[in-house]
Amino acid sequence: MDIKTVREQKGITQQGLSEVTGIDQSSISRMENGKQGISLNNLYQIANALDEPIESFFSRSQTA
Repeated sequence: MDIKTVREQKGITQQGLSEVTGIDQSSISRMENGKQGISLNNLYQIANALDEPIESFFSRSQTA
């Protein structure tokens, strides 16, 4: 899953996530839109704020 999908499913705004994590709202927007990389520390903060395991933000590619 991606951050934006989880955030929206939980009814949390970018501003609300910003207030909980201390990450600028504009940075969250850029991360969600793929215009800014996400540090492991920021991902950990976001995962905790969204009450999601950090692993849920990593996709596994499957090869046949």
